[in-house]
Amino acid sequence: MKIIAISLKESHERRAYMSSALKGIKFKFFDAENIRHSPDHFIYSLYSKKKVKKNKGYELTLSELGCFASHLSLWKKCVEDNESYLILEDNIELSGDLSAQLKNIEVLVSRYGVVKLGNIFERKHIKICKIDDEYHLISNLKGACGTSAYAITPEVASLYLKKAQGFYEPVDDFMDNEWRTGQIIYSYSPPLLRRSDVKSTIGQRKIKDKMSLFSKVNIEIIRLMKQCRRKIFNLRKKMIYR
Repeated sequence: MKIIAISLKESHERRAYMSSALKGIKFKFFDAENIRHSPDHFIYSLYSKKKVKKNKGYELTLSELGCFASHLSLWKKCVEDNESYLILEDNIELSGDLSAQLKNIEVLVSRYGVVKLGNIFERKHIKICKIDDEYHLISNLKGACGTSAYAITPEVASLYLKKAQGFYEPVDDFMDNEWRTGQIIYSYSPPLLRRSDVKSTIGQRKIKDKMSLFSKVNIEIIRLMKQCRRKIFNLRKKMIYR
């Protein structure tokens, strides 16, 4: 399993922080995709501005697109290498002994496809299995957001690459929509890693503009449809663990 840390090439302070945080762990930096001055970047051929306006009422920021592009690029490399990747963003904060869990992570991702080491939000979840005396593997019943740290197999990376055509959400929302990708997301509980208070240099959320009443109603309908699809997916795929 390769360990890759995403960071902008010029973010020297963040890279120094990551090197310190991951001391003793063999990893490599991946230069984050910076699309600010690249109007012909490949991400635009995959991004559906029309869908995001219709479904969300706003457009994704350049930072969000750059973040998605960075993860897409690593999924491609994961497939090319035919080896599982542990992908880390440059805003992680250790809350456990990562080095001691690397073997467990490698075994778990090989079996389950995607394993997050932490999420932004705590959600209702089901327990999948006991990892050791400290951790359980869980699956949330609602997207918990975050791509700060997750392991992924080449098979799932290939699946995500196929599903990314016409994407209109940030990469964490894209992954959390299990009912659309068909891939269940599994997570460490309690979190092995957390997102630090320091802003990542590769992603920043959008600022929402004012929307018309029609747009608000349309977005609410889409949100309710999404909830229904998620519940159906959970009933079909996750209730076997109860």
